[in-house]
Amino acid sequence: MSYLIKSATVVTFDPPALEQADLRINGEYIVDRRTNLEPRDDDEVIDVAGKLVLPGMVCAHTHLYSTLARGMPAPPRTPANFREILELVWWRLDRALDEETIYWSAIAGAMEAARAGTTCVFDHHASPSHINGSLDIVRSAVEKVGLRAVLCYEVTDRGGTQEREKGLDENLALLRSTGSTATADRTSPSLIRGMVGAHASFTLSDESLDYCAELMREFDAGLHIHVAEDKWDVMDAQARYKMGVVERLARHSALNSRTILAHGIHLSNEDIGIANSAGVWFAHNPRSNMNNNVGYAPVAKFGNRVVLGTDGIGADMFEETHFAFFKGRDAIKTDSPARSRADKSHKAKAPADRSRDSIGK
Repeated sequence: MSYLIKSATVVTFDPPALEQADLRINGEYIVDRRTNLEPRDDDEVIDVAGKLVLPGMVCAHTHLYSTLARGMPAPPRTPANFREILELVWWRLDRALDEETIYWSAIAGAMEAARAGTTCVFDHHASPSHINGSLDIVRSAVEKVGLRAVLCYEVTDRGGTQEREKGLDENLALLRSTGSTATADRTSPSLIRGMVGAHASFTLSDESLDYCAELMREFDAGLHIHVAEDKWDVMDAQARYKMGVVERLARHSALNSRTILAHGIHLSNEDIGIANSAGVWFAHNPRSNMNNNVGYAPVAKFGNRVVLGTDGIGADMFEETHFAFFKGRDAIKTDSPARSRADKSHKAKAPADRSRDSIGK
């Protein structure tokens, strides 16, 4: 069966445009797009006059399991820093996950994404007490809702060698089952792809990074990793390895054009330059950064390969875009050239223009 979407107001992002059109959808593809399409015998006609039809949003960094964090008991004490936020909140949650809670958190997170118009999520999963088969559980939940997803398991040394090996094996199993290899047909209709997941530099030994890099090479895959979310990550790399976080990843051949570096708040200019030269993607997570009080990412230095994530705070990318815009404005210092130019421009406006500026304040 095919669908005929009638009288749609179609929104395109590249280039930005609005147009009136009918859409014929066959399977997973829009096979015809023009005005006044006539129904065929096998078409189900859906009239969407007065409504917008636009591409689905993408959440480039999330943790579906954190859907269960809402309403969870408070930590035993108030975290004093980001390391304690991890230890007292997130690492307690992920270690408590079992087969049932992995599934239902992924179902709830995927449903929330779909309702917000997010049709693809890059999920960074961790469940140390139930590693084997965990990505298949997430996959089944996401597919049931009908989303696309790029999944990985968070490799880390924080649970010891045995848990690290299980994490590597979990990434390996998904990469094999999704056909995410260098020779795979990437136009296949599968909704799921794989990446190599890793937690962060400060919980990964050199050996663990080498294992991750081996998987990346074998499957032509990218690395999905937290980078410089907190100063601790940077300080650890400097103290133990005498180099920056991104430089360390580069030394272990763990950077490529499919790699996602999440956060990047405390990166040096040198590390940003290394990342840009490797063509990586930076995933900016403004709401999470504000919630954890870790700082504001220097997104203006990341080049044109910046994507938005939520770090598990829902999947509404329109809302995330609002926060990214306003937090970006707030991050401009009052004495910066950008703010000075904006102030001069504002003072030069006519009174009628100033009245429009007051809306929403």
